[in-house]
Amino acid sequence: MSIVLDQYRQSFVDSLASALGMTAVEVSRFVKPADPQHGDFSFVCIPVAKPKKLDPAALAAELAGKVTAVGLTLAPAGPYLNARITPLPFTQQVIDAARAQGAHYGEGTGGQGKTVAIDYSSPNIAKPIGFHHIRSTAIGHAIANLHRSQGWKVEGINYLGDWGKQFGLVAVGFAEYGEPARKTEMAHLVEVYVKANARAEKEPAFDEQARAFFRRMEGNDPEALALWREFRDTSLADFRQVYARLGITFEHWDGESLYQGKMDAVIDQVTKTVGTRESEGALIVDLPYKKDEPPVLLKKSDGSTLYATRDLAAAIDRQQRFCFDRALYVVAADQSLHFKQFFLVLERMGFTWAKSLSHIAFGRIHGMSTRKGNLTLLTDVLDEAHDRALEKVNTNIAEGRMQTDDPDALAEQVGVGAIIFGDLKNKRTTDYEFNWDQVLDFEGGHNGPYLQYAHARTCKVLSLGGGAPTSYDAALLTLPEEQALVREVARLPLVTREATEQSEPSLLARYLLDLAAAFSRWYTLGNQERAHRVLIEDDPALRAARLALTDAVRLSLANGLKLLGLQAPRQM
Repeated sequence: MSIVLDQYRQSFVDSLASALGMTAVEVSRFVKPADPQHGDFSFVCIPVAKPKKLDPAALAAELAGKVTAVGLTLAPAGPYLNARITPLPFTQQVIDAARAQGAHYGEGTGGQGKTVAIDYSSPNIAKPIGFHHIRSTAIGHAIANLHRSQGWKVEGINYLGDWGKQFGLVAVGFAEYGEPARKTEMAHLVEVYVKANARAEKEPAFDEQARAFFRRMEGNDPEALALWREFRDTSLADFRQVYARLGITFEHWDGESLYQGKMDAVIDQVTKTVGTRESEGALIVDLPYKKDEPPVLLKKSDGSTLYATRDLAAAIDRQQRFCFDRALYVVAADQSLHFKQFFLVLERMGFTWAKSLSHIAFGRIHGMSTRKGNLTLLTDVLDEAHDRALEKVNTNIAEGRMQTDDPDALAEQVGVGAIIFGDLKNKRTTDYEFNWDQVLDFEGGHNGPYLQYAHARTCKVLSLGGGAPTSYDAALLTLPEEQALVREVARLPLVTREATEQSEPSLLARYLLDLAAAFSRWYTLGNQERAHRVLIEDDPALRAARLALTDAVRLSLANGLKLLGLQAPRQM
């Protein structure tokens, strides 16, 4: 799909290249988005003028007088040549593109024919999904959606931590504290794990029992594996309920256990290519390590494998299964060293595709608490978000500020959406402070409910106006606020492309806030002057044009929310 803004930018670049005797690629490096008060694009003359010993401001003025680009007006501003898109045919092109592409507006084709494997969420079996998992889960889901929007084939992988000593803790803990009749209850397994883990920290002998049980698993002991499968099935059933509530599905539910029995071959391969050596009884990869840098462990002194070994096996397996062009690991920033070492080992093993692996790091959440006190379970957070949203929905309905046919369903959409957006609006590498009042503030902005309300408002306006018009006159959309809003709608395809390239959902989240704010500024003009109302009574042609623009905004909001994993209510 061609992007309207790209077409105008390219026209500016080509015109400059012709005037300067340079290639379009060379000129393009110096064309940047302009400050909105000065235009849409800006050409920085300094890098071009200096080698020719020209005054950059003089060059900008000269170019303004001789360069012509269709649909653009040019003006010098010191060492910059600014270009502003003329209202027509731009306004018509943007609105038509959004309405013609509908649910696909904002999508691109840059990833067609390519495959990306995305490892995200990845909770541990026999433990609940904690609230801290929202980061990997929400960020990973949004990145997967963004890649799909650009034509990539996505292999989303929930790489479950279903192999390791924690199973030993649950198993030996269940023998001590478990109730056989409650073996299929996730909550009971959590109770058992908490007690067993606390005891193992105090009693080395109990901890050794857990390790011994895991060694039995690695040795394919039938009884140990049967119990492990029961615990795994219980956890998966609980996980699926949480993901369904978040609207998330995965192409693959793999686990570390998938590579049981394949580790020796990987270790042999590492030994033959990179080299291995023993250190304090453990087997490590023979790499040059910095002072105090922990080594890459392949086997513990007791012979048990570690997650580094399984990660190596998983990466090789995924390249064989998917032939990916890109593989992303959405994992907390504190695992950066692990991924740096892990990728290096694969490179030294001779895998050229190791260069296509990326660690999509993210920061921490601080300040989480609920009415129940300190909390870790994601389901409890979602429940409280629903309850808090329902209180606000019912209050707003009673006071006539909101309408919905199903308050409870709306509260779920708003509550869950608030949690997801509250995470995604932050640049993923930064830490952020969780605050209930901010994420569920119905009166303010900068959050999920604000965006959902903006979408619902566009739907209401269109409904009151008799629906989106089939024809309209774009020339009537002359207000500065209308032109600013058209430009926000035009940005969506560029933002989704950039967010995909950077694996940064916050770019899209913040764009949606800008779009909603621009819509609000335009929509509320009618509060001061009747002639500025969207549903203007005495001018059917202007009314149709404003409804067409409203429709383009509605589609942009709905599509952006969907990519981030939020519902777009039609009533609110």
